[in-house]
Amino acid sequence: MQNLQNITRNIADDTLVFESLSAAESIQLTHNALELISKFEQGSEEATAKKLGRACCLLLTIAQDFMNVEYWQTVEELYSGVNHSFYKQEVIAIRDYYLEYLSEQPVSLYKQR
Repeated sequence: MQNLQNITRNIADDTLVFESLSAAESIQLTHNALELISKFEQGSEEATAKKLGRACCLLLTIAQDFMNVEYWQTVEELYSGVNHSFYKQEVIAIRDYYLEYLSEQPVSLYKQR
């Protein structure tokens, strides 16, 4: 497991990358993240904790939600490489939160994602 400072730095670095993506890159990564979480939910693919953490980080970054401490703690735990099966409900909650955020956006943004 990594130390907390390195984990926090990795999350911050990924967040900056996600914020600087082009629309096409953002759409593709978002699609991949949602597909990964869906397969994890169904049990059809065993994703790594780090991949799930990055997927959740991406969704929270796109939703511009940096204040939900519970969700970011989940991301931090996933980045640390914990047994991610314990965080299945939290990962699904982050995905559902993102989808709710998306449904509240103007149509033009909805079409982009």
